[in-house]
This record gives sequence, structure tokens and C-alpha cells, in this order.
Amino acid sequence: MKKLFTVLFAAVVLCAALCSCGGSDKKSMHSDPKATPEVLTVEEVITDMKIGWNLGNTLDAPNGETSWGQPETTKAMIDTVCELGFGTIRIPVSWGRHVSGDDHKIDKKWMDRVQEVVDWALDNDMYVILNSHHDNEYYYPSKEKSEESVKYINDIWTQIAERFKDYDQHLIFESMNEPRLSGTPNEWSFNSNVQDCLDAAEVINLCNQEYVDVVRASGGRNTDRFLMVAPYAAAPYSALADEFVLPKDPFDKLLLSVHAYTPFDICMDNDLSKRTFTDQSKAAINDFMDKLSDKFIANGTRVIIGECGIINKGNPEDRYLWGEYFVSKAKEYGMMCVVWDNAAVELGSENYGILDRRKLKVFSESEEYFKGLMAGLK
Repeated sequence: MKKLFTVLFAAVVLCAALCSCGGSDKKSMHSDPKATPEVLTVEEVITDMKIGWNLGNTLDAPNGETSWGQPETTKAMIDTVCELGFGTIRIPVSWGRHVSGDDHKIDKKWMDRVQEVVDWALDNDMYVILNSHHDNEYYYPSKEKSEESVKYINDIWTQIAERFKDYDQHLIFESMNEPRLSGTPNEWSFNSNVQDCLDAAEVINLCNQEYVDVVRASGGRNTDRFLMVAPYAAAPYSALADEFVLPKDPFDKLLLSVHAYTPFDICMDNDLSKRTFTDQSKAAINDFMDKLSDKFIANGTRVIIGECGIINKGNPEDRYLWGEYFVSKAKEYGMMCVVWDNAAVELGSENYGILDRRKLKVFSESEEYFKGLMAGLK
């Protein structure tokens, strides 16, 4: 029965998607300064975004788009993502290796390439999340590097905001990716009893505020844009710490950005014996979502889980169950999910592939996982 449902559901999603994906090459209304864009509420945006897909290990590869083994991104690839039923593409971008001078001037060729990929998604009427990804060394949140971190945020986001100021609300910005004290015992775990963590939280708060101020001051449609802000390591429990403070936004269009490969034992742990989706798995998901809902959603700030996923442990049924439960539970709370995809499908850690970007179809190893994700939207 489950298989029959997933086949029918996939067919419905595909038919609907094909009507709007891979359309005209003309300039998208979403980036046309002469168009009169509709101003959407946060509820409308979260619903319209549906479920998202990460263009992982691509424009975020510090030394260039194909330097981590991915093929060059094509319009056909982006069209396929749309046809599969994803409503959002998160485009992780590393800027730090593509800048020059004390003002971190972004290389024009790199900016143009990022814009090209953004436009392909918008041409499909999708949402796009654009961020600063593997740039933690440039906004390293230590007390000693506080001033230069804030300056980097100012320099980078001044340029990004200017380039995309005519784009409507289908383009969402995200301040930082997993800002953290890399190489320390607390790299992935915020501890309010550790002074370095307290200092890091303060620097991250400063960076988030600088980012919001810069984007809003740039004018154009950036005053209507939804802005994602990240806590320490983008961890849900870091966001729950008192030390994390949402920046002030005169336009009240902030979204909390968190990552959740939850529960760790089946989603990320390389131990292949930990592969079963259980009631304890559900409890771990419920716990962080419930607490984020109480602190943020209940007080008017929606949550985007900008990265999530479950690795391949040769457990397709459990991956299906995880995807269906995780996405449906997020939807129940009014959150939306963006699954991580690095096109790796071998057994073990860090293998989150869904789309075969060369053959433009879902990997056979991930078919059940993909069906589960989409079933969670029902």
C-alpha cells in the first residue's frame, strides 16, 4: 500500500512540476526591476517553499565549482530539481577565495556565475537561499578576530545585497554557515560555561546584526527580503541558549537558520549498525523542534532547517521513514526543510546524495529516501 501511495504521489508531484519547470529563458519576473512584485507574508513564503534541496559541494567548494568532484551546474540540472518537486534551492557559496584587497572585493566572474545559477532557479518560480558558506576562517567568531569578522560580513554582504537588490522575495539571504570555533573542543557544541563560547556567541550576534543592517541599508527590494540568521554552529540547541540574540530588524523579516542531522546515530554516525528508525529517533526530532517552536515560532520568528538528511547505511526503509517523519513533523510546526545533497551515495558517513547530477535522475540508492521526503509533504 505504501509503495502504491508513493508512486501515485510522485506522479502527481511530477505532473504539477512539469507545468512550471524548465520554462522560458527570458528574464525572470522575480529579478525584473520593472515588475511589481507581490509582497508575501512569512506564512505564505514558508508554505510556497515546500521542501528544499542543497546544491552541495559545488559553489561552496573553496577552490572552485568543480574542485570537489561535482560536475559544472547546468540549467537542466536545476530544472530537474524543480521537476522532482522541490520548491527551494539553497545555493551554498564560498566567497573568501574569490575576493581581493582589504575591502574583500568579489571577483566579477565569480559573482556573475553565482547570479547565473540563482537566475535558473528563479526562472522556475522556485525560492533560492543564498549564503556565505565555507568562510568560517573569515568570520571566525573569537574575541581576537571580532573586528575583522564583522568587517568581512560588511564587505561581502554589501556587494551581494547590491548585486541582488532588484530581486523579489523568492531570493532569501543567509548570513553565515555554521559559524564556530573550528579546531577547538567546543567546535560543534556551544557551552555557556566556557568563556570562549560566550565570546563566540557575542561575535556571532555582532556579525548577524551587521549583516541585517547592511542588507536593509542597500535599499531596493532588500527591505522586503527575508533574512536567515545563524546561531553558533547552526545548531538548534545553540539557538536555544540565552546568549544567542536575534538581531534587530526594522522590517521584521527574520528567519532562524539551523541544521539538524537528527538523530545523530542514524543520520550521521559512521557506525553502520546504527541504522534503524525508532521511537527514540522520533523523540529526538520532536525534542528540538518543540523547543525551537516554543522559543521562536511562538514569538513570531519562523525556522528554516537549512541542512538535514540521513546517510546511506543500506537501510532504504528506515531512510524512507526518517524522511517522511522529519519533513511532516517540521511542516506540523510551521518549519521547512532543505535536505543536504553532496551527490555521494556509498555506505557510510557524509553520503547524502539524492540527485545524480550527471544522469539527471534520483540515485537508485536514494529512491526510497526521496519518496519518504516527498511523502512528508502530504
